[in-house]
Amino acid sequence: MKNRYVLKKPASIEPSGLTAIDLFSGAGGITLGLANAGFKVLLSSDFSAACAETHTYNLPDTPFHHSDVRDLTPARIRSITGLKKGELDVLVGGPPCQGFSIIGARKADDPRNGLFREFMRIAEALAPRVVVMENVPGLATLNGGQALRAIGREFRAAGYEVSGAELLAAQYGVPQMRWRYFFIGWRKDSGFRHAGFPLPTHGTAGIGDLVPNRTITAAEMRGFLTARDAFGDLPTVGAGELVSDYTGSPDQDYQKAMRWGMTSSTVANHYAPAMSEKNLERIRHLKPGQDWRDLPHELLPDSMKRALRKDHTRRYRRMTWDGVPRSIITRFRDPKSGEYTHPEQHRTISIREAARIQSFPDWFEFRGSYSEQYDQVGNAVPVLLATAVAREVAGVLQGKVTEPVRPPKSRYVIPSAVQPGLFADPA
Repeated sequence: MKNRYVLKKPASIEPSGLTAIDLFSGAGGITLGLANAGFKVLLSSDFSAACAETHTYNLPDTPFHHSDVRDLTPARIRSITGLKKGELDVLVGGPPCQGFSIIGARKADDPRNGLFREFMRIAEALAPRVVVMENVPGLATLNGGQALRAIGREFRAAGYEVSGAELLAAQYGVPQMRWRYFFIGWRKDSGFRHAGFPLPTHGTAGIGDLVPNRTITAAEMRGFLTARDAFGDLPTVGAGELVSDYTGSPDQDYQKAMRWGMTSSTVANHYAPAMSEKNLERIRHLKPGQDWRDLPHELLPDSMKRALRKDHTRRYRRMTWDGVPRSIITRFRDPKSGEYTHPEQHRTISIREAARIQSFPDWFEFRGSYSEQYDQVGNAVPVLLATAVAREVAGVLQGKVTEPVRPPKSRYVIPSAVQPGLFADPA
């Protein structure tokens, strides 16, 4: 029986004839997802040297351009890919949009917002059939919804009909409660508008039914993968230690898929961060599912001794084997940051365990310093989520999905009429 969680190396995948470019690619989560959906990724690009090293090590056949996107001209892209305007199938990117929270009508020169503008500049110059952009769901409400209106305006100005939706990674086979907001824009001559959002494959709810900071029932989560599914087969490791050899065998489909293609008994990146003796003492007091509220008062950090018990409920929480891991962030090494303490061992999760939660297979090795590896894993788009979106988009491009397609359910609707000026060039 075919294992649906397997992620292959691009060189072993039969191409479908579809093409893609991945900007702001990070370590390569979206690139790997595109490849496993049958796309030939003609170019990936990111400004991080550590990401460049990780990408070229794991995806050597995919051209990588290490640069600031502001220095990436359409002419340079065409020289690398051989593309002409309108020939590319999909352009994907996750430009940082932190500046949206502070922008006003005349803050178009905020450098962080400029990265979004650069992404849309390239989209307009290349004119791909589809433009896919992903970001945090909070983007939709920043500054009273101005960011959402601006994004809609920029997509339409570039010649695209755009829809958006929050997608929960756990609904697509990722062992993680991680939401991402996806914008999918179809070139106006395509005849599509709302297509490209894949139906969930796990759980009982649909797109948009499960949202952050709302109660989710056990019935709705039935079929979600757990911490045990994600990394229950990985070897014991102590805080501050690196273990490089498997000691047991996988017994879950997801575990087997994560080890698929491994030709040795060596596992990379299974390093658990070093911890202070005080944090180790705190962790030793906690049973699975317990958090800072279960610690003796004298063990609490001074900053939390006056905290209300209803606040910070994820701090210092120990994971449970049967629970669905929370969203991986770059600070998963710190028990104070959230629910990142191993279910049994007295430490926070290792880099490899976090990578498993992000659905990176074990053959995918993160390079750079430990700090750079934390950042790469925490900032990544879960590979299986990227694969699900890429497969749905591919199906539309190949004529397997036809309109009419209903708009995806979403709390946030991109207005059809948007107020001008948010990203307008200064007079």
